Order: sequence, then C-alpha cells, then structure tokens
Amino acid sequence: MKTTPSFMLVMGALLFAGSASASPALARSWSEEAAELHTRIEAMDTHTLPDDLRFRLQRFGRTATRLSASGSEDAPLPEDLGCIFRGMAEETDLQLSAFADDSSEAARMQAEERLSKMLEDAVSVGEAAAIVLEAGEVIEMNLHSDIDGQCGGGDISSLRAPDLR
Repeated sequence: MKTTPSFMLVMGALLFAGSASASPALARSWSEEAAELHTRIEAMDTHTLPDDLRFRLQRFGRTATRLSASGSEDAPLPEDLGCIFRGMAEETDLQLSAFADDSSEAARMQAEERLSKMLEDAVSVGEAAAIVLEAGEVIEMNLHSDIDGQCGGGDISSLRAPDLR
C-alpha cells in the first residue's frame, strides 16, 4: 500500500508548522490515511506488525495530536472533535504497545481489532474536522446535555440513567 503524494506533502509541511496551523487539507489527508491504514490492518494475515505499518501508525497518532489543537482563535475546532483526536492519538499509542515482542497473540489480536475499529471511525472524524475548519465556525456539538463531555472534565456524579420500566 503506497502513501498518497498529497499526504506526504502535507506531512512534510506539517513538520515545519505549528500545531495551530492544521488545515482542512491536513484533516482530509489524515482521513485518507486512516482509510489506507484500516485496509492494511484488515489485510494482515499474521498478528505481527510490519515496521512500515508501525511507522505509519505512529505518524498517524502524532498527526491526530496536532489536529486536536487545530483551528484558530477566530474559528477553533469544537472541543468535542479535539477530544476525539486526542483520544485517537492515545489509543494508537496504547494499541501499538500491544505489539511488543513479549505480548501474547491474544493481546495482539485484540490490538488489531481495536486499531481497525478506531481507523474506521477516524475516516469520518477527519472529514468532519475538515468541514468544520473550512466553515470557519464552531458547530455546537452538545445535543442533549449542558454538561461537558469527558474532555471538558464536567462533574457527572449527579447523572442518573433514565428509568425505562
């Protein structure tokens, strides 16, 4: 599986740019990379991670971290999307650690499954971020609650599940 030239150009430019300069093009390239990585993970016939795939996944996680702080003062990325990017960066690192030489085959299989699902979700997340960054406005994402999400650190101790009886 080859990396697209546009992704390589964006990644090269990113090395010399600050994290706040992430753009819709970077978000779309990240989304495309997620699709390619998902295909590679799904096609693995052994539960060992080739070096080139490990490198691309590490780069994918670093880019997710940069995207988590993207946007600008006038048009910031919604906090929920930033939180999702941070979570995906952490999940990538966590699952890569499961491919250590001393990990069990079961741990590697579970890591493959988790990476596959996360990468599948990342395709939509990257596209959503690109749309928001292009629109230049914050889209309110809290649809059902005034309480901050996980990244916001809101107090959820008073929440109760609805009684569905």
